[in-house]
Amino acid sequence: MAIDDTPQRFASQGGWLDSGVFRALLVGACTLGFLLVWLVVPEQGVRQDTSWFPVSLHAATEVFAIVVAAMVFSVSWHAHRPERPGNLIVLACAFLAVALLDFAHMMSYRGMPDLVTPAAPQKAISFWLGARIVGALAVLYVVFRPWVPFRRPGTRYAWLAGALAYVAAVAWLQLAHPEWWPTFFVPGQGLTLLKVLLEATVVAMMAVAMLRLLHVGELYPTFDTRGLVAASALWILSELCLTMYENVNDLFSLVGHVYKVLAYLLVYRVVFVASVREPYERLAVETARSRAAEQQVEALAFYDRTTGLPNRALLRDRCTQVLAARSQDNGHAALLLLNIDGFKHINDSLGHAAGDALLRELAHRLPAQVGEPDTVSCLGGDEFAVLLREVCDAGSVAAAQERILAALAEPVPVAGRELRITVSMGAALSPGDGQDFDTLLQNAGTAQHRVKEAGGNGWRFYDATMNEEVSERLALRNGLRQALERGEFVLHYQPQFSLDDGALVGVEALVRWRHPEHGMVAPMRFIPEAEDSGLIVPIGLWILREACRQAAAWRQAGLDVPRVAVNLSAKQFQRGDVATDVLEALSAAGLPPTALELELTESILLKGADTVLATVHKLRGLGVHLSIDDFGTGYSSLAYLQHFPVDKLKIDQSFVRRLGEEGDAQVIVSTIVQLARSLGLGTIAEGVEDAATAERLVALGCQQGQGYHFARPMPPAELAVLLAGRQRVEAALRPS
Repeated sequence: MAIDDTPQRFASQGGWLDSGVFRALLVGACTLGFLLVWLVVPEQGVRQDTSWFPVSLHAATEVFAIVVAAMVFSVSWHAHRPERPGNLIVLACAFLAVALLDFAHMMSYRGMPDLVTPAAPQKAISFWLGARIVGALAVLYVVFRPWVPFRRPGTRYAWLAGALAYVAAVAWLQLAHPEWWPTFFVPGQGLTLLKVLLEATVVAMMAVAMLRLLHVGELYPTFDTRGLVAASALWILSELCLTMYENVNDLFSLVGHVYKVLAYLLVYRVVFVASVREPYERLAVETARSRAAEQQVEALAFYDRTTGLPNRALLRDRCTQVLAARSQDNGHAALLLLNIDGFKHINDSLGHAAGDALLRELAHRLPAQVGEPDTVSCLGGDEFAVLLREVCDAGSVAAAQERILAALAEPVPVAGRELRITVSMGAALSPGDGQDFDTLLQNAGTAQHRVKEAGGNGWRFYDATMNEEVSERLALRNGLRQALERGEFVLHYQPQFSLDDGALVGVEALVRWRHPEHGMVAPMRFIPEAEDSGLIVPIGLWILREACRQAAAWRQAGLDVPRVAVNLSAKQFQRGDVATDVLEALSAAGLPPTALELELTESILLKGADTVLATVHKLRGLGVHLSIDDFGTGYSSLAYLQHFPVDKLKIDQSFVRRLGEEGDAQVIVSTIVQLARSLGLGTIAEGVEDAATAERLVALGCQQGQGYHFARPMPPAELAVLLAGRQRVEAALRPS
């Protein structure tokens, strides 16, 4: 929701009195009324009849005018802030003087009780002119004064004192020395030339003010200039009427007083909009914008970006609540885990946009096959989970799985063609297959894996006989232990660059397994098992030491590698002394702490936050740089980010790669960049695969990037050749 800084936009929301059409009609009607009284009513006797404006009606109109003028002062005075322009305070103080002088004018009207001295037209006119002149001067000053705050906060009190001093002077001169005043009214003859000239002077001042307003168009973004134009026009009509009456009770006097009240009302609306309503509505707009941002961050934290379904974090929370309820009523719940058979082939052949469209279609179909209280979740990629809150037995779960298979077997329109897909689904029931979320999810995954092995397109329950898979995992664990002992792990390094000038800002260390039989094994195949088994702790320590050693070696060789980034696992924080390990690795390599960056995954923030926070502070105290890896794919960092002294947020490649597609990727990346900027953090995007993506990231304010567009991960020797070549080119371009 954008904020419109023009008062006319706010005025359009404020009712009929602020409508430009209404004010134009009001001024037009009053002008027509003035001409009607002046030109059309032919008989002087009718116009000059003393019954038009009796004392009671005069008192009523003046009381109303006094109240409105006092409200102009009160609203402007109490809503003023030192950072706001002082023009409204000038107008407020003048209208306080107007209110007081109008009161004296009312009490001096012929037929009213004596106010110190007897009431008389001469006395009433003197106070009237005093009020009109100070009001006109104030309007004239306000429209020509620059709209800037007072230099000193106490200036407004000086204006207030001046206004009160002016009132006191006029009252003293009139009440104590009426003979000093020129004659403004002669009984039986009417107004004197001097009185008419003074009223004409007020008309001239208001005309100049109105011309100024019409010329500049807008005095200040939050000031209703058009409203003051209408008030000035009515003010002029009022003054013209008060130059034409022959007795204070005739028709011209009545019309002039009515127009004065209308002019005051418009002035009040102008200052009310500028002082009270406009700031309030601006606050409402800012509040709505803040709430929208909060909802956006909440969606980023708890909902999948592609499908809009609850993510793993929200599913975990709901599953925990359901399991607690079922344990109390001795009931059963079920967790289903499913993914699309051959989804990678769909992505590779039709593109990621088609893959995302397929996921969204599944997200639309799945909820229709389960009950409203149940939860359908997207855990990432093509992996979906269904939490059945309450089930009678395995038969009802089997029926739900059959419904899901049948619904997903229907053709899916994607990328101009109809796809037929199959899914593999596994189910785990509580409490028999697990009494917590992680156990149920693991066992449902085991069942799903067995369906995959059997060719997919089916479902299966978990049972203990599936533990034969454990033997395969044990074999992988043994292989990892041997790999560590035999030195089969190697590091590849991916350069990181500034998106502004292309300068190298660092490299990220990425582990690879050089298996003696299977060749180079990608991290995705062995890192999850290393995490589960705890082997990630010694492997991570080796990565840390080797990365520090290699960075120091590059420096000794004269290669400028500003910083090497190393990923840390949650298990390293839980089972080891990370701060000591980092200090020893830096010391052994002779590498300064500022040359090391540690990337903390969001899972690190899930458990043991106090311990993790203490360790992070120790690392920051050493001078080591810290960043949050894959930011936005979890939820804990949003809750704890303000407490962790990190330097940088790393935007997950799943957001970056979809920047050129339709969807919310650009909104998410922009939100992360703005969040980082507001917290004083840097940003780096991973997975930058082309120049168009890099340009979009620059436009969104992202500072750094890495990906195949710049360079792929490479062995140390290959990277050294690349860096040496860059340095030679830079040296050649450098002026001698």
